[in-house]
Amino acid sequence: MNARVILLCFAALAVAATVTAAAPTPRTNVVVYITDDESWLERSAYGWSNIPTPHFDRVAREGVLFTRGYTSAPSCAPSRASLLTGRNFWELEQGAFIQAWLPAKFTTLPDLMEAGGYLAGHTAKGWGPGVLPPESGRKRNPAGTAYNRIKRPTSEAGINPIDYAANFAAFLDARRPGQPFWFWVGCTEPHTPCGKDNHQKLAAKHGLGLEAIKVPGFLPDTPGVRRSRADMLYEVCHADEDLGRILKILEDRGELANTLLIVTADNGTQVLRSKTNVHDWGVRVPLAIMWPARVKGGRRVDDFVNFADLAPTMLEAAGLPVPKEMSGRSLLNVLTSGANGRVDPTRGWTTAGIEWHGEDENLSLAARMIRDERYQYIVNYSATPRRKTAPARQLPDSDYAKTAESGDEIELVTRHPNHPAVRMFTELFVNPRPREELYDCETDPWELRNLADSPAHAAIKARLRAQLEAYQRQTKDPRATGDMKIFEQTRKYVLDRKYGPGGYADR
Repeated sequence: MNARVILLCFAALAVAATVTAAAPTPRTNVVVYITDDESWLERSAYGWSNIPTPHFDRVAREGVLFTRGYTSAPSCAPSRASLLTGRNFWELEQGAFIQAWLPAKFTTLPDLMEAGGYLAGHTAKGWGPGVLPPESGRKRNPAGTAYNRIKRPTSEAGINPIDYAANFAAFLDARRPGQPFWFWVGCTEPHTPCGKDNHQKLAAKHGLGLEAIKVPGFLPDTPGVRRSRADMLYEVCHADEDLGRILKILEDRGELANTLLIVTADNGTQVLRSKTNVHDWGVRVPLAIMWPARVKGGRRVDDFVNFADLAPTMLEAAGLPVPKEMSGRSLLNVLTSGANGRVDPTRGWTTAGIEWHGEDENLSLAARMIRDERYQYIVNYSATPRRKTAPARQLPDSDYAKTAESGDEIELVTRHPNHPAVRMFTELFVNPRPREELYDCETDPWELRNLADSPAHAAIKARLRAQLEAYQRQTKDPRATGDMKIFEQTRKYVLDRKYGPGGYADR
């Protein structure tokens, strides 16, 4: 090879290197796929459920499965508000309540992403349920611009007619070439009402009859409860199929590798002692995250992750500044560590709570909790019953077998609250809660034995109570500061919306 050819080769290499160096690195895309009312163990990747969720399992297998993912509140609107703002639900004023509003002073992810050059949008259920009155300062859903035009080609009872995947594809078609995107897929499954024949479809399609349905230990194991769970679990499978369609769109368009995909649920399964409760089944949710270009897959991480942590994580992944007002902490260091088990030693606990979820003015669900690797401590702010009793609907014990055959746990405690097979669940679901609860989640995973009055656990209770109260004061929880004015006004507002003249409870 002569000298001139060698020089030309070097020149070509130099030009190639220059072009390569000058090529811009594509900015990270973000997709949030969030289901409605689903506790973590409902997904087969966690090893308890036997229903097929292959697409969630794929995200967990090719990304990171978080074993301790927690929502901020076991209620739709405050939970979603926490995820969108990077704050604890109690920091969000009216946003701490379902059926109220999220003030515009709390900037949400779509606004921050759009300011950073992203196209942002959502389909189906974004933030909510709630309202956007003038005093909210908002003109669109806090989850961003809605893409809901395209409907499913066929309808199915209990399934949202909005075609999530088709609307996601339409959203992608609307972006500029090379523009990064943030998109929220607000799947409304498996929220009730479910199709009344879902249990039959679950058996026909997935081979799971009622005898195969698993029932958590805090629920009565009866044919009616199994049927109700099977109706719900069919929708979990359906939601997983829609997740598969989202994955395929990302793959077909060559976007999957550079997309941070977060798959979770807003709060626990819609059964008694789960949703609207701060026990584990109410606030512990499925969480799997994949990002093929940056995150090593095949990992299982035991760090505590709260919904408030997800917004700063997405912003940092996108190369955008994280507002100092966010109380959540980015977990990007955990994602990119390549490690399993406990990764960040500071993530050894988390908190959650609730203020109101539709109960009338004579009842209150208000509570806070703190959870560490073994124990959960709960403080209840009311001694009222958990549910209204209905003596007129009670049936004689001789009718119990018939009710158990067809009714869910609500029917059982309503119709037969004092039956020997039901009395324990009446205590759990209906009767007033003690001021404090403490559970050893290692030996009592269904949280049935309250240890709050156990002398042997007094030091543990005191430690967790002090830790929770310190965090509440640090983050200005009205329950700790005593400044309850906005919470009291908002509670009156949502009660009037539901039970006042023309309220939605009468519709």
